[in-house]
Amino acid sequence: MRHSLSFIVCALIVTNLHAQPQKAEPFTNSLAMKFVWLPAGTFTMGSSNKEKGRGDDEIQRKVSFAKGFYLGVHAVTQEQWMAVMGDNPSHFKGKKTYPVEHVSWHDCQAFCKKLSAKEKKAYRLPTEAEFEYACRAGTATAYHFGETIATDEANYNGNFIYGTGKTGVNREKPMPVGSFPGNAWGLHDMHGNIWQWCQDWHGGYSGKEVTDPKGPKTGKNRVLRGGSWGSHPIFCRSANRNFGDPDNRNEFCGFRVALSAP
Repeated sequence: MRHSLSFIVCALIVTNLHAQPQKAEPFTNSLAMKFVWLPAGTFTMGSSNKEKGRGDDEIQRKVSFAKGFYLGVHAVTQEQWMAVMGDNPSHFKGKKTYPVEHVSWHDCQAFCKKLSAKEKKAYRLPTEAEFEYACRAGTATAYHFGETIATDEANYNGNFIYGTGKTGVNREKPMPVGSFPGNAWGLHDMHGNIWQWCQDWHGGYSGKEVTDPKGPKTGKNRVLRGGSWGSHPIFCRSANRNFGDPDNRNEFCGFRVALSAP
């Protein structure tokens, strides 16, 4: 896994599309996994040249979603993973509400397949564009909190600062999901706590306007987003891009699940 200085300052303007379906209500499935509905809309993915620490692969482009989708309010927990998979691969075991980690991209696919069969719904990983859209929740700043971040807002390595921020706590482990404030769409831990696997192959992209992008058709690595408990805050920005071998497992990586429009 690489911690690249790749950041995407997204001038995020969420606008309703004519194709947007009727707004759907939040729901909780049988494993107590909570989901919120994210509306169809358009946003600017990527970072501007003015954003501190941006990477050159954070090209700004207008991205549209023709339909809304559901996304998990939290990352998948160890308790939820055990209920579906029957084991707990996590390095940091303890509380049931800790996010599951030490899972590969392929492990996440297996979880989604079993969860889909159990719930009779097609659960999946979010695409990279969906993750950034969800993370921003209508914001265009480096974080959905604003232009800086603090350790009472997210779990990252507080020995380091971003922008005008201050040093804070370095917890050196994940925290239970939902320990920090959510964004405007009610999503928690989109910055820090654990890196989150996305569906896409990792690769470059142009600044051309796109609708419902799904990343390259082939590749070597899969996308990771969000940063982790061990990350410098620069890697927790909304636009930051990271990647890992889909077979790789470590204590920094977990995931959350999405559900397409009904």
